[in-house]
Amino acid sequence: MLVSASGAIQGVDPANGEILWWCAAQGDASSPAFGGGRVFSDSGRGGKAVCVDPTGEGDVTKTHLRWTFPQIPEGLSSAIIVGDHVWRTHNPETLKCIRLTDGALTFTARLPGVSTWASPFATPDGRVYFASAAKSFVLRPGEKLEVLATNEIGEEGRASAAISAGKIFLRGDKNLYCIGGK
Repeated sequence: MLVSASGAIQGVDPANGEILWWCAAQGDASSPAFGGGRVFSDSGRGGKAVCVDPTGEGDVTKTHLRWTFPQIPEGLSSAIIVGDHVWRTHNPETLKCIRLTDGALTFTARLPGVSTWASPFATPDGRVYFASAAKSFVLRPGEKLEVLATNEIGEEGRASAAISAGKIFLRGDKNLYCIGGK
């Protein structure tokens, strides 16, 4: 289990709560992302991000830290790792795509209307969803921005989507929406 703790990211044994490893990192608002054998974490409140190999024990800051990214502006959502990239939204309505292997910025793009509070999700076919009750974006992962669809419900809402039984649930300020087949 991955935990963003005050001043560190931690790998924790969920069976007993034992901290297996930790790495110095900012973090308190966003959740860490795991993919490709790596863990990505940033604070969500702006600042440096880290990428860690989670196979070590104890303090892995000097041994398993693979790269840092100098500045991720505030965005209370969490990142997601899909394929070889970390996908991260932040203010103002901006998406960063970072290469997982070395931390190089692949691209930065504006997504007008994207929520920087709602965390993304991915489907088994590899599509990345930045979905909220206001405006949603569906992207194809890759080295450049490829928007497959945009959709607007038009109701304000900052909550992350919930997924169940092939349906997407979006909570707005006044309504709950279910998107999917009957």
